[in-house]
Amino acid sequence: MRPLGPAMHDRGFQFRAGKDRRQGLPSRGLRRRFWPFIRLVLPGALLLGLAAYFLPVDADSNIDPGPASAPVAATEKRPETLVAPPHQPTADPVVEPPPTVETRFGIVLEGLDVCEGVVEKGATLAGILGGHGVCAQRIAAAAEASRGVFDLRQLRPGRPYCLFLGRDGRPRYFVYEASATDYVVFDLAEPVAVRTASKPVETRLRAAAATISSSLWEALQDQGVDPGLIVSLDEVLGQSVDLFHLQPDDRIALVFEEQFVEGRPIGAGRILAARMVHEGVVCNAFYYDDGHGGGYYDENGHSVQRRFLRAPLKYNRISSGFSRRRFHPILNIYRPHLAIDYAAPTGTPVMAVGDGTVVRTGHDKHAGRFIRLRHGSRYESRYIHLSRFAKGMRAGRRVQRGEVIGYVGQTGLATGPHLDFAFYRDGTPVDYRTLDFPRQDPIPDDQRIWFDRRVIHLSQYLEESETALAKVAPPAEADVSNES
Repeated sequence: MRPLGPAMHDRGFQFRAGKDRRQGLPSRGLRRRFWPFIRLVLPGALLLGLAAYFLPVDADSNIDPGPASAPVAATEKRPETLVAPPHQPTADPVVEPPPTVETRFGIVLEGLDVCEGVVEKGATLAGILGGHGVCAQRIAAAAEASRGVFDLRQLRPGRPYCLFLGRDGRPRYFVYEASATDYVVFDLAEPVAVRTASKPVETRLRAAAATISSSLWEALQDQGVDPGLIVSLDEVLGQSVDLFHLQPDDRIALVFEEQFVEGRPIGAGRILAARMVHEGVVCNAFYYDDGHGGGYYDENGHSVQRRFLRAPLKYNRISSGFSRRRFHPILNIYRPHLAIDYAAPTGTPVMAVGDGTVVRTGHDKHAGRFIRLRHGSRYESRYIHLSRFAKGMRAGRRVQRGEVIGYVGQTGLATGPHLDFAFYRDGTPVDYRTLDFPRQDPIPDDQRIWFDRRVIHLSQYLEESETALAKVAPPAEADVSNES
């Protein structure tokens, strides 16, 4: 058979190519040329198709599904798109205030009647409670429960008390007001209980100024200053100025604390600043506590106080002075009285005249209750006829200058309430009022910036009170000439 020539090869090729075209397939050369491109594009197209089929179409999408998209059957549930509702301001919920519960001394008054009274001279707890129908067994239980809490012998004539009666008229509580702030509650229910408590004290700042005409006492009394504060003023400025020999037109200005209980004034607190102009000389005193105890200093930081107090208490008068020969009012004989008697009401706080250590506390048939303090190696002080000791007073305890160590009484040989105060130097009794003690240390350098700030602050109060005192001219009349 004759082999095919080139023309026949071409016709065969053309024939096969024509056959391929009739079958709708590209030629082999074209397939070879575009096959790499097809292998890359075809998988991607398949993936996009699958994604478009399985992923849901958002109902809010802006894509037009086209006419070929099938309508959604009524039973088909499209995925819901959660849209947060717009914020609607709502009114604050109305909160009903809790019901008001009326109390007194911490006792709920609902269902109780209050009967008020005053302790009469010679009255006892048994007499007061028995007079209101409390049985003897309950009174004995109250006395037993008060042991270590309150000494029933401290019921003082003139002090107020309250009885809280139930609907049946029987006492449920007995409250004794020991002072303006402190009170004792006897809970007469079974079992009987006794507790002590204190009313909250509000402290307010006040400034006052006065010009001396006759005496410092009268000048400050006219300004409504508490008499106890005037006694304290001697401790603040007494080392710099003789407050009992002031001259007319001398001036005094004070910044001090006033204390209130239930809106009623109960007395003055601490003097924070004082300024005395005596014969043209200005003396300042500012209170400052450096963390180790407070004291009074001038504007330059130097102490205006001596090492020891001028007196160990706020007293009414000196009933008997230091004497080598005094007639004893009880023994009716002449004997030395190497101490000072300060007359003061029973219960008046007694203070340590200086920093020291308690040497002894005790009771003697002549001296009554007494305390002895040692101040360093040279000085010792003794306090006699006390009604009671301050809490925690025992041998070896450290006390600070001005700390309360006991209370005035008339225990032992005494005709009335007073403090018998003795002072010893190198073991020898001396007249305390004649001693000239060194001044205390000045403000430490590391505290000076804080002290200066306090001086500036308190000086503003002093100057404002002095300015108010200087405004003695009547107010100017209103100018009405230009009024239409």
